Formats: sequence, structure tokens, C-alpha cells
Amino acid sequence: MITLYIETNFFIGFAKSQDKDSEKLVNNISPDRNTLIKIVTLSVCCMESLSVLNDEISISNRFQNNLDFERNKLKGDKNSPYSQEIQRYLEQAKIKNKARLNYINNRLFQVLEWATKNVELIQLKPDILSASLQQILITDQTDNLILHCILDHARTHQNTYPNGKKILLTENSRDFGTKEIKEILQGVGIKYLTSTEKFLGWLQSKNIEAYNSIQPTFG
Repeated sequence: MITLYIETNFFIGFAKSQDKDSEKLVNNISPDRNTLIKIVTLSVCCMESLSVLNDEISISNRFQNNLDFERNKLKGDKNSPYSQEIQRYLEQAKIKNKARLNYINNRLFQVLEWATKNVELIQLKPDILSASLQQILITDQTDNLILHCILDHARTHQNTYPNGKKILLTENSRDFGTKEIKEILQGVGIKYLTSTEKFLGWLQSKNIEAYNSIQPTFG
């Protein structure tokens, strides 16, 4: 069994189509398939991804307001040979901006709904919170808490699959990819990888049975 730890960036990468390989996991891991891969994340990562969505909404709304402001300014240029055309482009930009936000919203909800059925959610426990406050391994407090939760889960389940492999998948190499953090992860048997593409490549080379178990089925 392979335990794959994911965090907020996985959900956001899927929502924004920044990580196309993540779709291979989302589309091919389900309760009715024995994939030999157990995916684990923190409940706080689901909450954090919704917070990121709220930030996207705020940014989108500000952009919409700026477009409206520029369009209103152009309305006074009635004799300009370019004003009407620019206004049309600005209106198209508004439509595309709204469509992009709806796209991100729908895909984030899709991947979170998938997580409710296919991902083990680590719940925050008082002792983990206390440990994260007392031992700052990562400067960013949220990522520090995420790391402590993952370390606790790995230690707690180290005898569940004694021959299993553990992978932490996150593009956040600034916080999780340092030499010190990699060594801490290795101490509990976790290998760090920066992308779904690299995880799939590692999986294909190390465990072809598990790799084949997440390939699309036809017929």
C-alpha cells in the first residue's frame, strides 16, 4: 500500500487546471476500484482551499470593478474611432473573467466532493496543535501545522502497512522542500515529491501494479 499525502495546493492546482496530472488521480481513484493507493489530507487543507477561493472571488470582483470603471470613462469619447471597440473588448473581458471564476469554483467543489469519498481526512487534535505551537519547523504557521499533522499520522500508522511507502506531494518546495524538512520527513519514512507528474513517474518505476491500478478503464 502506498500512502499519498496531499495538501491545499493539490486542490487549488486541480481547480485552476494548473496540475493536469492530478486529474488522473481524481478520475481513477474511487471506492469501487482497488488502486493500492491511500490518499490522505488534512481537514484544514479543505478549509484553506475554500479560503483561497474566497481570495479569488475578491480579486475577480476588483478586476470587474476596474473594467467597469474604464468602460464608463470611455463612454464619454463618443467621437473616438477606437472607443466603441475598446468597450467591446472590455465587456468580453468581463464575461471571460466571470466564466473563469465559475470554472475554478465548480472544479474546486468537484475535487472536494471527490475527497469526501476517496480521501482520509486527518482531524486536528489538541496535542498536534500544541506541538505545532511549541516546535516551529516551518516559519509559515499554517504549513507548520500541516507538517505536524502529517508527521503525527505517519508515526501513528507506521505499523499499519510496515512495507508500505509514504509520499508527500506538494509544489510548495519553499516550505516543504528544504533539506531540514526533507530529513524530518524521511525520519518517519516519507519521501517528498513536488508534482503529480513526478509521483506518477516514481510510481511507474517503483510499483507498476499500483501504477496500473489507476489507469483509465474502458468498455
